Amino acid sequence: MKSIFFRAFEENDYLLINQWRNDPKIQALTGKYFRYVSSLMEKEWVKDKMMHNTKDIYLSICLNDESKKMIGYISINDIDYVNRTACQGGLVLGDPIAHDGTIWIESILSILEYNFNHLNMNRVYGNSLVEHKLTRIMCEASFQQMEGVGRQAVYKDGRYHDIYFWGLLREDYFRHKEAGDYEVNAMVKRVIALRKKYKNQ
Repeated sequence: MKSIFFRAFEENDYLLINQWRNDPKIQALTGKYFRYVSSLMEKEWVKDKMMHNTKDIYLSICLNDESKKMIGYISINDIDYVNRTACQGGLVLGDPIAHDGTIWIESILSILEYNFNHLNMNRVYGNSLVEHKLTRIMCEASFQQMEGVGRQAVYKDGRYHDIYFWGLLREDYFRHKEAGDYEVNAMVKRVIALRKKYKNQ
């Protein structure tokens, strides 16, 4: 049984999201510049995501236990239903209970399944900061292909950063799924191996 589940945003989710968005340590892991956000602005942002979920889908990540506690959120952005493409947006795991690695893996696997099985996407893509090794490891472990580098594409923390572009095709997703590569234990093994590979890089 999965340790997490997704649900749509609820209005009061803004309280936790606002805490996480204003935490510099959490925001250091994202690909966007840091900015302080008021609770009122956050509340309106959450309401907007609740009401307009055709092109962009935002989901709360919750513990699959009696608490049903929200521990983070994830998004799918720029959904194109003609070309069947979608951008893998942000993944924020704000609660310390989610930092063991397994919940991150389950979140990645669950959002890929949602993209390909439920939204019927043909291609899912995204990007990450070059220096954010953990994101690179997770992308490679889930068989996303590095499709290029955006030089000085993001301005953050007083300097420009390069980013990696990632992509995964539907045919590759289902090939690996049928081979059992998207089982959590298989993902964990690949993550461990990739961490060793990139440890000194």
